[in-house]
Order: sequence, then C-alpha cells, then structure tokens
Amino acid sequence: MVANASPRGDVFYSFVERAANLTSIPFALIGFGVTFWQLSKTKKAAESARDAAKIAQGEMSRASLLTLIPQLQRVEEELERAVRLNSSELVISWLANWRWQAGQVRGLLMVISPNDKKTLKAIQASVAAAALVKSSLIDDPDLDLSASTKPARDAMSIVTNEIGALATTHQIQTGGS
Repeated sequence: MVANASPRGDVFYSFVERAANLTSIPFALIGFGVTFWQLSKTKKAAESARDAAKIAQGEMSRASLLTLIPQLQRVEEELERAVRLNSSELVISWLANWRWQAGQVRGLLMVISPNDKKTLKAIQASVAAAALVKSSLIDDPDLDLSASTKPARDAMSIVTNEIGALATTHQIQTGGS
C-alpha cells in the first residue's frame, strides 16, 4: 500500500523550496562579498609584509655599511704603516684588503644611496688605483713604496674623508627608523 502524501507535508516542502529559491542568490552575493573582503585584507597584509621586508633590508644594509666604514679607515692606516715599514708584502696585502672592503661598501651604497655619485665614483677610483699599484708592485717589488703607492693612498684618503660624513648620516637614519 502506498501512502498518500499529506497536504500538510506538501505545503511544508513547497515552502522550503520557495525559501531556498528566494534566498540562494542573496546568500551567494554575500559569500562573494565576504570573499572579496578577505582578498582585500590579504592583499593589504601582503603589501605590509613586503614593505616591512624592504625596510628591514635597508636597515641591514645600513648596519653593514656602518660596520665596513671603520674597516676602510683601518685599512688606510695600515697601508700607510706598511709603507713606512717599507714592506711590499704588507702593502700588497692591504691594497687587496682595500679593494675587497671598498667593493663591498660601494655595493651597499649603490643600494642605499644610489644618488651619491661623488662617493661612488671616489670608491671606484680608489679600487682601480689600488689594483694598479698592486699590479705594479707585483711586477717590480723594488719600486719605491712611498712614491708608487701615492696615487692609491690619495684616492683612499678622498674616500675616507667622504665616508666619514656618510657614516654620520646613515647612523642618524638608522637611529630614526
């Protein structure tokens, strides 16, 4: 025997079907709205993280620069000492050290102060001068150290004079961040 559906049950199912049909579009629109809102929040969070990473990168570069600047000044002093001691081996070693340290400083400055063309050019000139003097000393170890290193020492002095002010500027920027 098949039971007939009660009229009361048909009314209920009809009501549920109508309610589902009427509310599906608004609920779908609300779902899309929530999705877009969450995407917007996620985008803002990602942009904030990117900006924070850029700031951190700049601060790390500044900190590295502030560490390297005194090392350049020390290399300049040690080179002058090696010249006074008339030790071509030490002179060659300190010239190589200058080239390495100055190259790092130049690379960092290109990131944090790309518009400081004067200092960047001075550093590059000092690196080139150090390379030339080093090469000439290797080729002829009997050269007069004082005279042969003068171009490199002069170029180094220009750099260390420039970076003294630069160090102060970057210390202020780091402290203010």
